[in-house]
Amino acid sequence: MNTQIPLTLIGISHKTAPVEIREAVSFNKDEQAYIYEHLLNEFHLKGLLLLSTCNRTELYLSAELQGDELDDIRRWLRDFKKSDHFVDAQYVYVYQGKEAVHHFFRVISGLDSQLIGEPQITGQVKEAYNLAHETGSSDALLNKLFSFGLEAEKHVRSETFLSDGAVSVSFAGVELARKIFTHLNDKTVLLIGAGETAELAALHFMDKGVGRILIANRTFRRGEELAAKFKGEAFRLDELSRILPQSDIVISATSGTDYIVTREQVEPFIKKRPYRPLFLIDLAVPRDLDPALDELDNVYLYNLNDLSEITRMNLERRKQEIPKALKIIQEHVQAFVEWLSTHASSQIIHRLKNYFEDLRRAELKRLNSRLPEEGKAQIEYLTESLMNKILHQHIRLLKKNIRNPELYEQYLQFLHDLYEIDQ
Repeated sequence: MNTQIPLTLIGISHKTAPVEIREAVSFNKDEQAYIYEHLLNEFHLKGLLLLSTCNRTELYLSAELQGDELDDIRRWLRDFKKSDHFVDAQYVYVYQGKEAVHHFFRVISGLDSQLIGEPQITGQVKEAYNLAHETGSSDALLNKLFSFGLEAEKHVRSETFLSDGAVSVSFAGVELARKIFTHLNDKTVLLIGAGETAELAALHFMDKGVGRILIANRTFRRGEELAAKFKGEAFRLDELSRILPQSDIVISATSGTDYIVTREQVEPFIKKRPYRPLFLIDLAVPRDLDPALDELDNVYLYNLNDLSEITRMNLERRKQEIPKALKIIQEHVQAFVEWLSTHASSQIIHRLKNYFEDLRRAELKRLNSRLPEEGKAQIEYLTESLMNKILHQHIRLLKKNIRNPELYEQYLQFLHDLYEIDQ
């Protein structure tokens, strides 16, 4: 008998595998539904939580699993996805018990992310848990794991600076804009270029409630597609001179070789709006925006080097918070272990009560014909009182040793051997 945490994690992440392998082992929604339906029953798991993102695929299995059973599950995943990576020790990591709990808390808190402290992972874990719960795949252990994990995440974010400061250049641009402009809801953002960098910047500005998004691109159709995603407006690149004066924030990320926006284009209209600054972010290599723009009053120009230095400093600051965050996580892991021990104790106590009660009733039934009728009530009370006193001693010792895993395990084993009851 033991209270080792019956939790196993099988995972592949950005720390162990390149993107092409992570793509090969990720599960779409239909595949996740199939796994929840079949993996649980086939391997008699008590619960299953599947997390599949662009940076990680992880399965949290609630069950007492040994080596052969784990190998069978990994082979099942290999056959299902037709990917040998699930059985390749070079890419797969397997954690059990407290190690699996610790890893889950690190993941949900953003400590295991490619960008340390990024908040998106918390939402992704919530979505994964909701799907597991909706399909009836999460058991009491996984429910508590998620609940304790959320508490750990909240404390990490509230008690450390792990999520403070932008660590991507696109988001750094948005954070700088918020320092220059008090509000973004009445501001117009112009994106020059419609590639991945521009799209990510647009997404960040939308999240911060920017009022209007304009997109100027060489390929008009691509500009229209991106504008449709963000309820923006698309323009051709040769319309820049007309739409620049409407803009408060300009982000340029093209693959051109010449300056897209020059001082000569901006100087005439910026003088006519002295109380309305123009914020320029150049994310292109080579640069899109004329460096001479920075010489104009009321114009703020930042390039990729500026933003990279900001993100580097922010990332260093986050890294300095890791020891504090890990200490918080360790405290929550210990709280989870104590909950599990208390939960196990309550189960043992319940079985002990049933054991003593069955024994008491069996003996009373055996002696029933020999007992005087007038004394049966007193004997019922006496035997029940003796049973509760013995049970109370066991409960007291269980609670006393709950913070000492070694003594706790020894006492549980003693109860198992003495009364021949399972955990």
